[in-house]
Amino acid sequence: MLPLRLPWSSPWAGLAAVVLLVGCATPQIRGVSSFRVPPGQVPPLGQCAIWYPGIPSAHQPPPMSCNKAHAEAETWGGVVIWAESAAARFSGEVAYVRYGPHRLHGVPPAMLPPPGRCRLWLPDRPDGQQPPPGDCRRIEAEQRVRGGRVLYMPGSDLR
Repeated sequence: MLPLRLPWSSPWAGLAAVVLLVGCATPQIRGVSSFRVPPGQVPPLGQCAIWYPGIPSAHQPPPMSCNKAHAEAETWGGVVIWAESAAARFSGEVAYVRYGPHRLHGVPPAMLPPPGRCRLWLPDRPDGQQPPPGDCRRIEAEQRVRGGRVLYMPGSDLR
């Protein structure tokens, strides 16, 4: 009796499966479905912004160059958004790239650092007793000594 040979049992089937799975894990340049933000938060044409899901719109970072937005989101997470047409400024529907979770969860919006600054967030301290925001290099050095997590709010590089 001859063994049953299924089409996916060839030596190439394993390679094809790996290619398929890797392709699924590769971030898309643009999201499959639309992403909406409040219309007033859509960056101007030619600019981008980072959107942090779960953070109120008044506490989102300002618009910035797209190069900066993608570089910052690659490190700190979030969703890079941009308008593909002038109509997006009215609809709030933007193009986007998701870069993964951000590190701002569980922090009251009023305690987030201002744009371009960092804040050390210590898990064993109440909100009102957290260290103040400051220069990111100083905060990162302090975090290495004290623990906790570094919160970062990107600032604009546009003039």
